[in-house]
Amino acid sequence: ALAVLDKSKVDVCKDEVLLNTVLDACIHLKDTRRLANILRQFERATLKPSVHLLIKAYACLKQTKKCWTVWHEMTDKHQRGLIPSDVALSCMLDAIVSSGQVEDAVCLFEQWRLVVPPNTIIFSNLIKGFAALGDAERAMDMYGKLKSQGLSMNLVAYSTLIDAQARAGNIEKANDLLECMEKDGVKPNTVTYSSLVKGHCLKGDLDGALQVFENMVCKGVKADTVMYNTILDGAVRASRFTLCDQLIQEMRKTGAEVSNFTLSIMVKMWGKRKQLEKAFEEVRKYSKAGTMQLDSKLCTCLISACFHNGAPNKALEALEEIKSLAHCDGPDAGTYEQLIEQLVKVRQSQEAALVALEGSAMAARGSIKALNTSVLRLLQRHLVQSGHSHLWNKLKDQLQDAQLPTP
Repeated sequence: ALAVLDKSKVDVCKDEVLLNTVLDACIHLKDTRRLANILRQFERATLKPSVHLLIKAYACLKQTKKCWTVWHEMTDKHQRGLIPSDVALSCMLDAIVSSGQVEDAVCLFEQWRLVVPPNTIIFSNLIKGFAALGDAERAMDMYGKLKSQGLSMNLVAYSTLIDAQARAGNIEKANDLLECMEKDGVKPNTVTYSSLVKGHCLKGDLDGALQVFENMVCKGVKADTVMYNTILDGAVRASRFTLCDQLIQEMRKTGAEVSNFTLSIMVKMWGKRKQLEKAFEEVRKYSKAGTMQLDSKLCTCLISACFHNGAPNKALEALEEIKSLAHCDGPDAGTYEQLIEQLVKVRQSQEAALVALEGSAMAARGSIKALNTSVLRLLQRHLVQSGHSHLWNKLKDQLQDAQLPTP
């Protein structure tokens, strides 16, 4: 429908209903290119669309300053002097919370709370903000205020609050919130349960995580990739390899999608099991299948597994293989930095210098970011100490010629 509108060359900024409809559609579709074009047209027009849609539109483009401009134009007594609706206030709070301006959101909330009665979504935005800051205590305080107003929590608010408590290590409080959630008639979803599983795993309580997982399945909630990744990662960390095998088999049986993170966990697992070739086989299998684009973090993980097995030369082979894999982003700066640091640790500073030369050449071409100077400084020290200053001088000249950061 939007494509048809484009071809018609209708000026959407001449009709308020049409403009509101198009803005709403672009926001829903996250069509930032078309949204930016429409807002540029709007800024030259005199039309006044719905304020909450304008705020959501600018927030979608991460233009928080313009959200504030729209807000002040509406509320400033020297301009329009309007009292915002609860929807407009909720959209504004969501915009500034999403941009990290949580304290500003609290101030705005306090400024208007006696004029605009707070609703669940308004409180939910503030809970989300404190959770994003890792401030579980203030998130709970906002929950208390919501309850004191006689309001009901929604799924997003409960899930966000549970996640904040789980991340803070307050797993008992997170479980208590789950009970409150169910008593309130709000059904937990996979996101809710994933937060609890992650919380148990962070405390090293894999059995507790498994209990949450089993309860979830018993209640008819289907596990997704994120859930499987969380519990599989916990099982690998705890070296519960039989459980790992069961989880991977179950993932395949249920058709849960394998992500780059899933594959990274598998690589880590085979590395810990001292079966390095199986880690390579997993990566090759998914590269050949072409069902997903393998990312650079996976490449770094494969190299790390090699060093975990005391196989630095295999790590160098891994770098070469990674560069030739189909459907793979290849190494990034982090991959080269990891390889350099680990080679230096095993006193293979000459090989590390060659890797650094290759990495800096890629950075000079703009293929990857510049290598971290702290890693280069470490390499410099070891090259000088081992009597290979000429290799450092060669690398330094290459960095300086390319105008890259040099220690």
